[in-house]
Amino acid sequence: MANIARSKQFWLSVLLGLIFIGVYVSALRRNINEKNERSLQLRDGAAISDRVRISIVVVRADPTTRQLTARLRFQPLGNIAQDPATPKVDLRLLVNNSLGQRIFQFPKGQAINRIEVTLPMEGDINRYPFDRYETNLWLLIDTPDKSKSSKEPKLPPATPSASAAPPATVANPAHATRPVISEHEEIPPAEIAALVNRRVPISISLLASTPGLKYSGKVILGRDVSATLVQLNLQRAYNVVNVSIIVMCLMMGIALSIVAMVLRTIVIHGQKLDVLPLSLTIGLIFGLPALRNIQPGVPPVGVLGDYFSFVWAEIFVASAAIIMALTWVFRTTGPKK
Repeated sequence: MANIARSKQFWLSVLLGLIFIGVYVSALRRNINEKNERSLQLRDGAAISDRVRISIVVVRADPTTRQLTARLRFQPLGNIAQDPATPKVDLRLLVNNSLGQRIFQFPKGQAINRIEVTLPMEGDINRYPFDRYETNLWLLIDTPDKSKSSKEPKLPPATPSASAAPPATVANPAHATRPVISEHEEIPPAEIAALVNRRVPISISLLASTPGLKYSGKVILGRDVSATLVQLNLQRAYNVVNVSIIVMCLMMGIALSIVAMVLRTIVIHGQKLDVLPLSLTIGLIFGLPALRNIQPGVPPVGVLGDYFSFVWAEIFVASAAIIMALTWVFRTTGPKK
């Protein structure tokens, strides 16, 4: 019987070890390819030869300040291009840059420099780690008045040819419905009215990849206001959510274990009072905030995740410390026999 019991314990240990190794390897493999799961690549594949290709790279996204920074690079193509970086005609860009210049002039014969724009993000950071955000980037490029220069190349219509079906990541302009957005993200009507020149078709190539955030979105080709909309949605990456949940479970598990230790200590009257739980509780009162702060990108105390575990863990540990201290006081100052 003893051999059978040892054999069962051995095989149980082996099974638990294999399960742990499997979970470890699966988590490792998943996080090796984590960048591909949280990144977003969009390309509208416009079928117009004379256009401006805009390459957008999201370089920063900060949920704390609710701002997203994108870097834009412009490449004229077709008859409007003198070379891959220089336009043959004067171009003007309108973009909803929230913190700086909104209208950019690109003179003909001069290379177009890259620009950075900052966009506001709408969302509730207090829902960490389940917070979500959205932002919209409006783009419009036009040319000077044709009456001022008769030698400028003729531009094709702004709408791509009907034979070129848009890919799945691009909304069909014939059936596109504009999302409801906040007023500070829309292009002001006064600025739209001032842009009376010929619109230049644009194509979008976007790459969004920043640690800790998962991106999704689409490109909506302009129709009503002749502006192209890049719509982005952000949320915490899966690895961030998993780490946050693990940390919350650890905090609650440690707190409950300490409470159980204290309760077991104070109910045993026949033994000398052990003050070890008291030192542990005092240390954990200051140790739990450090454990909380290892969560990736965690905001200050007060978010939704804190009410799942951190706040309650601190209450349990502090209460256990008070109970333990009072128990020590009453047992050591009682009447002597």
